[in-house]
Amino acid sequence: MSSALQQLPLDLMFAPAMGRQDFMVGECNQYAVQMIEAWQTEWAPYPTLTLYGPKGSGKTHLAAVWQKLSNADYLSLEQFSECRVESLIETNKNYVIDRLEFLIGDRDQEEKLFHLYNAFSQSGKFFLGLSTISPEKLSFEIKDLASRLRAAQSVEIKPPDDDLLVKVMAKRFSDQNFRIEQQALDYAVLRMERSWAGLDGLVEKIIRTATAMKKGDLTKPLIKIAMTDTQIDED
Repeated sequence: MSSALQQLPLDLMFAPAMGRQDFMVGECNQYAVQMIEAWQTEWAPYPTLTLYGPKGSGKTHLAAVWQKLSNADYLSLEQFSECRVESLIETNKNYVIDRLEFLIGDRDQEEKLFHLYNAFSQSGKFFLGLSTISPEKLSFEIKDLASRLRAAQSVEIKPPDDDLLVKVMAKRFSDQNFRIEQQALDYAVLRMERSWAGLDGLVEKIIRTATAMKKGDLTKPLIKIAMTDTQIDED
């Protein structure tokens, strides 16, 4: 794993630590990590890659890694919508284009993407598109743009497995100076929603409960209180 990728954690709340050990890689995101690391060879012969997955899956932080590796500029949905495509081409920069799914379906924005794609194919520049939806499932106005983005590489960040959820949850609590028992971790992961959004909500809820109870140790009974909103006696 490259040091750049290991320096960034997943795109989750309460994840301030930015050290090499903080980026948790599992089956759900391993291929995406590979494509970001080896972008100069893996994306070819296309000038773009679409990284897609649900909110909180790590797209933003992987994009930040690619920004650093490729010396790219970041464009929000609003920034891309307001700029002239000629200006983007003339700056001779790589780009991260966020919320790609909201540009598709707008013919004016698709025209800009189409021209950018064609220009970058000639100039050797690249752009990384971030989306919650696969290019295969987007409804394009311009068929030629659809064929180009669908032919180019796209990578899904899938929902996390239990092993990765356990590791990330333990790290999140450690970052907030809470200690958690293994049986408490297993209890929480077995009963939680299997998603990064579910982990976000549960970690926040457990921290609120522990803070209210003035507890630094997260035990199974405390986890149960947080998950059921009912008070029980700790044993």
